[in-house]
Amino acid sequence: MPVRARDLAPPLLTRAAKRAQSRFRESRARGPLRSADRLHLGCGPRILSGWANLDRDGGPGSTHVDLTRPLPVASGTIKYIYSEHFIEHISRAQARKLLAECHRALGAGGVIRLSTPDLAFMVECYQAGSIDEWSEMDWVADTPCQLINEGLRKWGHTYVYDEAELTAALDSVGFRDVHRVEWRESDHEALVGLESRPSHHDLILEGTKGDGGRLG
Repeated sequence: MPVRARDLAPPLLTRAAKRAQSRFRESRARGPLRSADRLHLGCGPRILSGWANLDRDGGPGSTHVDLTRPLPVASGTIKYIYSEHFIEHISRAQARKLLAECHRALGAGGVIRLSTPDLAFMVECYQAGSIDEWSEMDWVADTPCQLINEGLRKWGHTYVYDEAELTAALDSVGFRDVHRVEWRESDHEALVGLESRPSHHDLILEGTKGDGGRLG
């Protein structure tokens, strides 16, 4: 049976409507974000006081922003950007664009802090046959093979990084002094104590835009 044009119209209109709705929400986000100087990306239900909390599907207190699109903030206006367990949920190409947007949004001396699962640690657990590292979070695989596969593919994970890969991604868009930091620790007071998940050897990196010294 031939497909008629009117049979295709509803899905096409639905997709167009979704795109228009997303653009409308992002345009509305620009207003509340005009005074923001700290961005919490991929916040989910967690709202940080004093931060602009951005998420596509966040809860009350968050600002609706699709983080695979340009950030709705002016260039050079942000001091700090923080994200916990988000970057692994988008593709490598999307992450590269997001990091470039973060670099654009930050002013000189601005700092980004990213927390994400560490591929190298997962591999260590796999090789050691350790399957109960995350038992307190109700994740215990039956075998090391299941552990590594679930760690890479479960919970919407798309691309899981090791330190070298994430450092290179930050370097490639212009960040400098990219280095690993400890859970909930930082030389920047604004970035101390931010992680909400239990410490399981997460990969946590900070990087700085250009020169400008330490921000207050």
